[in-house]
Amino acid sequence: ATSLVALTLTTGCGYGTVSPTTYKIAKSLYGISNRKLTDKLEPARKQIDVALQAETITDREAEWLRKIVKLGEQEKWLAAMQAARRIMEDQVNER
Repeated sequence: ATSLVALTLTTGCGYGTVSPTTYKIAKSLYGISNRKLTDKLEPARKQIDVALQAETITDREAEWLRKIVKLGEQEKWLAAMQAARRIMEDQVNER
């Protein structure tokens, strides 16, 4: 089921425009996933929580980012990397 979520995130309608903070976290998650840095996932999750509390990301963006973290925790690194990359690519395509 999780791979289906990842597939939907990476091949579906896309994310659309996100906040600069979401883009920054997605970029970080891409690097974490690319290098399979399991120990960096919890700090990333905390960064998402702090950003949400500070209202620099939306609830929806936090949900997307947390799904990427969860994919990493499940060692579904390629799916995590693809989802993070899609967030970044959608920013280029929206402009």
